[in-house]
Amino acid sequence: MKVLVLEHSRLFQKMLTELLEELGCEVDCVRTGAEGKEKIEHENYNLILAGQHIFDESGMDFARCCSERQGSCPIILLTSEPNEALMKNAHSAGITDIYPKTNFAYLRESLRYYIEGATKINIEGGRVIYIEDSRSVAHVVIRYLEKINLNVTHFTNAEAALESILNDDYDLVITDVMLDGPMSGISLVRMIRAHRSKISELPILAMTGHDDPQRRIELYHAGINDYVTKPPIEEELAARVNNLITSKRLLDQVREQQKSLFDMAMKDQLTTCHNRHSLAEIAPKYIHDAIKFKSALSMLILDLDHFKEINDKHGHTIGDQVLSNIGELLMGTSNRGDFVARIGGEEFAIMLPYHSGEAALERAEEIRSMIELRKPASLMVTASIGVASLSEKHGEDFDLLYKDADHAVYQSKKNGRNRVTFYHEHDVANAV
Repeated sequence: MKVLVLEHSRLFQKMLTELLEELGCEVDCVRTGAEGKEKIEHENYNLILAGQHIFDESGMDFARCCSERQGSCPIILLTSEPNEALMKNAHSAGITDIYPKTNFAYLRESLRYYIEGATKINIEGGRVIYIEDSRSVAHVVIRYLEKINLNVTHFTNAEAALESILNDDYDLVITDVMLDGPMSGISLVRMIRAHRSKISELPILAMTGHDDPQRRIELYHAGINDYVTKPPIEEELAARVNNLITSKRLLDQVREQQKSLFDMAMKDQLTTCHNRHSLAEIAPKYIHDAIKFKSALSMLILDLDHFKEINDKHGHTIGDQVLSNIGELLMGTSNRGDFVARIGGEEFAIMLPYHSGEAALERAEEIRSMIELRKPASLMVTASIGVASLSEKHGEDFDLLYKDADHAVYQSKKNGRNRVTFYHEHDVANAV
């Protein structure tokens, strides 16, 4: 960014120059409006900082020249005596903003924020889907977007664009309002917002050739985040796109952090299985659905045999390796819909939806056999497993189902361990 400083005080010039150069700016300094006028006749600037003497005769000449030659270049007035009359004069002279000179710390932060906000567009690698049926407009807009390091996928109709949105990942949708074909830009916006997935939350920037208040209201009601008129101003488009993609990335970070916190709260970090708290929350939903849809549901409780001896003989580090390995086995061999949780030191629970008692027994025996063959940490490890199936006596009470499975695993241990036992209403019989 190139900055022109118009300031009488050499000390203040020096302070501003050091600050601006620290922010990566190229700085020219002048002391009078006449010197400033000569500068802007030969140079183009991105920002002008001017002291209050801009309102003397040579300064007013300078301000008029800025309007003629520098176009939209912002001018910030630096003053030690802000007042209502000054504000009025500043507005008439085309001053963009007024910053106080008396508080240099505040001035430093204000300039830092202004300059960094104007120069730091950090959306490199962002993916944009752009829908525009005018080839000439599309050519210009794509060039603007690629200049700020965005990857742009262009479509000329909304139907093809919607299919791509549903099957690919984008950071931003930019769409013209009026498009060739049966689907308009507004219809595309409504289709995206109505979709029951994360796609519905994509930021959308609309482009319209008519800056009509009623049309803007309609667009916002349809679900756009922002809009620009055509042909877009390059700097305005870059700023709006930057804001939308930056906001999406911040939201993605928040969601990732929320997911991480959720996993920490609901999963056992050693085994990657769910934890007891997670089981208590999810299991009643499994039972409710099984009753509602009249489908089978069974539960396994698995207890590693003689696990205390492993810790005592080989140490807790080896014990943790065993638990981690068994957790990996249970998670890796579970079917879609199964729910695996570590509920105690060496105890696991598995919810098996759509499994009758017979099917659950078969699964339990498969698991028992796999553990016996697994040899985690090169140790012989076995498991005792109890099985219970949901019946009328349980109702929707998860504790009753859990109690029956726990009773069955107790019988497996009592009868010699490394076996599967199914819980019966009147008798706990040995299975397998």
